Amino acid sequence: MTLPLQYFQLWLLKFFTFLLGCMSCFYFQAQLGMTPVMGAALTGLLGTFIPETKRIEKTHVHANIYMGAFVAMGSKITDQGFWQIFFVSAIGSLIYFVMSRYFKGMGGRLGLIAFISSLLGLALKVMV
Repeated sequence: MTLPLQYFQLWLLKFFTFLLGCMSCFYFQAQLGMTPVMGAALTGLLGTFIPETKRIEKTHVHANIYMGAFVAMGSKITDQGFWQIFFVSAIGSLIYFVMSRYFKGMGGRLGLIAFISSLLGLALKVMV
């Protein structure tokens, strides 16, 4: 029973860091009036200040923050509000959690996952 709990905790960590990247970039755009690229760049810069430990390196915390910023930068998700960003973060972190072992060494995997999660989030918005 501890193995599924460990997987859930790992996904939860990935989800919250993805959401942190999305919400930070969203905040910089919506509240501070930054362009999407500047908001994502600042989010990425602030994400680099998270200390590098073995656990953080193993769980790819930095990559999830960058993906979240990429989603908020590259899509119209920021026009939708908090719940849409929440759903896209859940979708994106789930895709990254499930598919990361298959994308080893492939360039552009973070952008691909961000694109797919944005697309699925917008499709979910249209269906609901």
